[in-house]
Amino acid sequence: MKNAIKSEQQIQHLLVVEDKQGKRVIKLEDSTCSIGRDSTNSIVLHSKLVSRQHAILLRIAIPETASYLFRIIDGNLQGDRSTNGIIINEQRCFSHDLKHGDVIVFAGDVEAKYYASSSLSDVDLVTSSKADEVSDLLSNLSNPFQTLIGVDIEFENSIESALVRLASFPELLSNPIIEITLDGTITYLNPAATVQFPGLREAQLQHPMLAGLVAQVQNNKAKFFIREVKYSERVFEQSIHYIAESDLIRSYVVDVTERKQIETALKQAHDELESRVAQRTAQLNEVNKELRNEIVERQRVEQALRASEQQLQAILDNSTALISVKNTQGQYILVNQWYKTVFQISKEDVKGKTDYDLFPKAMAEIYQVNDQRVLEAQAALESEEVFHQDDGFHTYLSIKFPLYDADESIYAICGISTDITKRKRAEESILKALEKERELGELKSRFVTMASHEFRTPLATILSSTEILERYNHKLSQEKKVEHFQRIQSSVKHTTDLLNDVLLIGKAEAGKLEFQPIPLELVKFCHDLVEEIQLTTSSHKITFCTQEQFVNACLDKKLLRQILSNLLSNAIKYSPQGGIVHFDLIGKQDLAIFRIQDEGIGIPVGDQTKLFDAFHRASNVGNISGTGLGLAIVKKSVGLHNGSIFVESEVEVGTIFVVTLPLNN
Repeated sequence: MKNAIKSEQQIQHLLVVEDKQGKRVIKLEDSTCSIGRDSTNSIVLHSKLVSRQHAILLRIAIPETASYLFRIIDGNLQGDRSTNGIIINEQRCFSHDLKHGDVIVFAGDVEAKYYASSSLSDVDLVTSSKADEVSDLLSNLSNPFQTLIGVDIEFENSIESALVRLASFPELLSNPIIEITLDGTITYLNPAATVQFPGLREAQLQHPMLAGLVAQVQNNKAKFFIREVKYSERVFEQSIHYIAESDLIRSYVVDVTERKQIETALKQAHDELESRVAQRTAQLNEVNKELRNEIVERQRVEQALRASEQQLQAILDNSTALISVKNTQGQYILVNQWYKTVFQISKEDVKGKTDYDLFPKAMAEIYQVNDQRVLEAQAALESEEVFHQDDGFHTYLSIKFPLYDADESIYAICGISTDITKRKRAEESILKALEKERELGELKSRFVTMASHEFRTPLATILSSTEILERYNHKLSQEKKVEHFQRIQSSVKHTTDLLNDVLLIGKAEAGKLEFQPIPLELVKFCHDLVEEIQLTTSSHKITFCTQEQFVNACLDKKLLRQILSNLLSNAIKYSPQGGIVHFDLIGKQDLAIFRIQDEGIGIPVGDQTKLFDAFHRASNVGNISGTGLGLAIVKKSVGLHNGSIFVESEVEVGTIFVVTLPLNN
């Protein structure tokens, strides 16, 4: 060979890094090392000025030796340069082949020194020493490359050729790569080849991996072939490439020991399987004879079963009940013809579906709950279920019961549902009639109670005054006579008003109450009504307030008087301690809003829902007289105006009524 090898001792490579976390010694062993600030790098530099992936250390084999050196390249594996670069021996550079003693500065902030040594003991001593002792030990290391490479070696050219070879032989490859010349000289071994075949370089062509290789290449006209080689109880597949242009033989080695073992095991299994197949075939011939006999019998049974199923299906299809069968997961197995007719769905569309697929969720949940009850009870249960059909909702009486298999296990639920909608509607009509009868009876009872109380008092007053006038007329002064006549007139008026209220609510209940809207000066109407009602009390003050003119009001004067007079009278009646009654008239778009507020006894919450029922009176009225008809008349009168009424009340605080009426009816 042209270049003589001076030493075959293994060179160790060290990198001494000094950053913000101090000085440390790193032994370079990997084929490729990434350097940068990010924690995922092989070598992490602690400085904000350093890029995340700042540089790469690339291991390069030295041709015709077992040693290698390191090249440092600025940037990452994708070719992106670092932000602040690298300086080696005070010179900024992109790529540099490291030499013993080189000083590397990363981003002007982190310093590193590269050392190489062929003494393993010296390297172990350096890596195990403390940081402050490292400098003296490193200064004693000698440059191993001076003894490794002869004086006539063109070192830079060797590195360049190694880089070219690196493009074809990745140093990172885990499988061995071997390159030799036609005279058997080894020109390249990658690290994997050195590890797996440690004596290869010394044995040369005598090594099993190279034995007979040159002769095979020379005798074989093909430039590529594959052979198997056994070495150290392992089997390797060697792919040989002959590169005629450079007279090089390049081989790629793959350990196929496990594959060969598997192939051997598969062959044995195949042979055993063939034997078993032959035995099994003979057994199958016998079984086939038995199966043919069983098939004939089964076909006969299946034919009889089909006939039975057809008969059963005919029975089911002629029933006007909904009949279905579902498995324990709720999926339909079978439905009859009436089921398909009612829900307008084919048998194929039903099969495999659940209630959730066919019906609204709320209804499907009810059906599923009833099915679950049958499964839990393991007995027939009856329930009412509602189904939606084209003409509305129908009620069905459903009887569901479990179906058992040969092992006495439940495998399905059968449901038979009969339409009882007409019967339910008849029951509802009867119940409504009974409820109406009950309400009518209560109404009559309340009317009798009211009449017996409200008519008795004015009649008793009339009777008392007339008896006094009849017996003591000659003894009474003119003033006393006038007083008794006024009492008689007041009682007659009260009785007349009571009868008018009864007749009015009767007309309203019968739908005969007339609605006759006329143009109305609404503000003046309210002023007059307030003055009229104010005359009936001296302990209350009615305050009327409005900001509107209401030019186009068109309302029923009689009904409006009923509404407002009843509400104002009640405000006075149920404020026995006196006080202020607020009456506000508000205009909003095409609406008139009447708001009446008192400071009286209030209405209990429990009575507010029945407040507008005829003859109903609140539970806290005590001895305050009343018929229970006033608010019922108000409600009917507001309804005829297409208006609304709202009440807000608190006991012992007061009550607010808000009536809203359209201005133009």
